[in-house]
Amino acid sequence: MRSCLMAAQLLVSATAAASYRCVFMPGLGWPNSSAPTANDTDSYWGGDSNINKLTPYCSSRTYIHQDTLTRGWDNAELQQAVCEAGLGEGTNDTVIRNTVFFAHSMGNLIFADALRQKACSLDASSYFVAISAPWYGSKASQVLEESCSNSSAGEAFHWLANKLHRCDPDRLGKVFLAYESLHPAYPAFEGLAEFAAQQVSFAMCGHSPYGLTSVYSAAMEGLARAIGFGEKNDGMVPLSSCLLPGKAYETHWQSAFYSAGINHVDGTLRSGDGSLGLPSRQPSKWVSSLFTRHSETVLV
Repeated sequence: MRSCLMAAQLLVSATAAASYRCVFMPGLGWPNSSAPTANDTDSYWGGDSNINKLTPYCSSRTYIHQDTLTRGWDNAELQQAVCEAGLGEGTNDTVIRNTVFFAHSMGNLIFADALRQKACSLDASSYFVAISAPWYGSKASQVLEESCSNSSAGEAFHWLANKLHRCDPDRLGKVFLAYESLHPAYPAFEGLAEFAAQQVSFAMCGHSPYGLTSVYSAAMEGLARAIGFGEKNDGMVPLSSCLLPGKAYETHWQSAFYSAGINHVDGTLRSGDGSLGLPSRQPSKWVSSLFTRHSETVLV
């Protein structure tokens, strides 16, 4: 009887979890803005077939397309656009309800600061999922700026740097404003991580520049060497910058706060999971089971 009751409870929980509206916010690098879409049109998250499979708890999906290259993460206009997408159409207030908000990289800073500035807010039925967030910035921004006027770096490094669209053609030798806003000394970082720790429900950080084997692995490893973090990192963000204060991170995908053997690009979920089933290399499994684990933990 107890087994049947628990099974029924799990089924109810799974059914309820499948009713969330899901919103996806990408990181730095998008040069223009357009209206949100219901499809992963840029394949930032691995394309519709990938992200749909990984988020069975989503009843709908909204993908944000905003300029995250020529504006810093604390830009008020950018934050307002992100909040509007998070709120959805037909909303008369600024409270985001029954929504799972996924953010990658700088997207986390944009959304967290929008919440801090009260451009919008999350109610108890909503969740903030933070992936590969640079809560304290990254010295990568400094090295990438230096690369805009230095051609001596390795081929793999420049291949990735070009992919990142880092150099501003209107400001010779300078990176775009978004990169400048990731400098660890950027004033707006003060207090942001502490605030975000109160808002984020689930978080994943990477600690391997090579990460999951992909076309980006060698370049991310080369970038990490060029930057010289001096600590574990995901190729773009040092682990210490991604970890939220007061949260216990574990190296198993069943943890709500997950320190994974992945690189920064792997955090977009486009590379799948690691081979051999190692629990520290399962970003996709972590995302797909967020609410399954939550339901099971409550019932056991």
